[in-house]
Amino acid sequence: MTPTRSILLVEDEHTLRLSMVRGLSKLDGIAIRDAGTLREAKRLIGVHAPDLVISDLDLPDGSGIEVAAELEKMGMHAPIVFVSAYVDKFRHRLPTRGDIEVYEKPVGMDRLRAMVEEKLTMGPRSPFAVTDYVQLASMGGHSVAIEVWSPAERGRIVIVGGDLWSAEDGLGTGLEALRRMVFLGGTHVACRTLRKGETTTRNIEGPAESVLLDLAREHDEAVRSGDHVTTPAPPAIPVDLPAGEDEWADVFAEASVHVEVPPALPTVPRQLSAQSLKQEFDEAFETAVDALLEKDFPSALGAFLRANAIQPSEPRVLANLKRLREMGFT
Repeated sequence: MTPTRSILLVEDEHTLRLSMVRGLSKLDGIAIRDAGTLREAKRLIGVHAPDLVISDLDLPDGSGIEVAAELEKMGMHAPIVFVSAYVDKFRHRLPTRGDIEVYEKPVGMDRLRAMVEEKLTMGPRSPFAVTDYVQLASMGGHSVAIEVWSPAERGRIVIVGGDLWSAEDGLGTGLEALRRMVFLGGTHVACRTLRKGETTTRNIEGPAESVLLDLAREHDEAVRSGDHVTTPAPPAIPVDLPAGEDEWADVFAEASVHVEVPPALPTVPRQLSAQSLKQEFDEAFETAVDALLEKDFPSALGAFLRANAIQPSEPRVLANLKRLREMGFT
């Protein structure tokens, strides 16, 4: 079953709301819940967490800004689009967040549908692969839903407490669905925290790293044996990347800034014991992870170089250094 993305539409003008619901309902894989008041919007948020909110600002019993506040109160993370004829009236109260956009009425239906598709269907492609996000959640012990989609297919991978829990796409579930998503070409990937009460039936067992390695090995064997392969070669897996709380796609936003790292990097005294060297390496690696989460890519690069000086050719460090170079940091 193809996962459905949920939109909460909040508009007090009845005729306009019905028109917007009809227009947006033409999009595939979209479920729309609509409300005409702040109170009803809050009730719907409590019943079903939205993936996107489209809201008027001026409501009969409050404002659309309070809808955003309710999402935050409930610990939900969804982009918000305000569409209003009174933007100037509320502008000074609007939250300054990157996932909030504001449009003045009227907004044409074609523009509205394109905006929804951009935010939910085919947003900016992540520079990191499906396996990277699985590895992120696994190493950090997080509970997340990883959405994977392409022009032809869509699926979801669920991680619970760091354990690979389930995979589902339009063709099936379990390991075969995970295999298709891992080797699916032209994919877009988004990761979000698993919502409270959001559960799925477990259909995958075993540590994420072992499962991913087994899939890669089977794929390589199929290629070598000449079996028919309909998907491109897999990305390098697994890569130990930092474990953030939510919205990792934002953490790994593509960067084009070229940064020079000072040539004089700290050296590691040769007389350090093996235990001390391990501690030095762990500290450098953790510093690099923290810097990535803060989007401080120059510091992350410096810390990974430090870790590489302590323990040369460590695969996790080399993989991250390669990714940082691909993002323009040298």
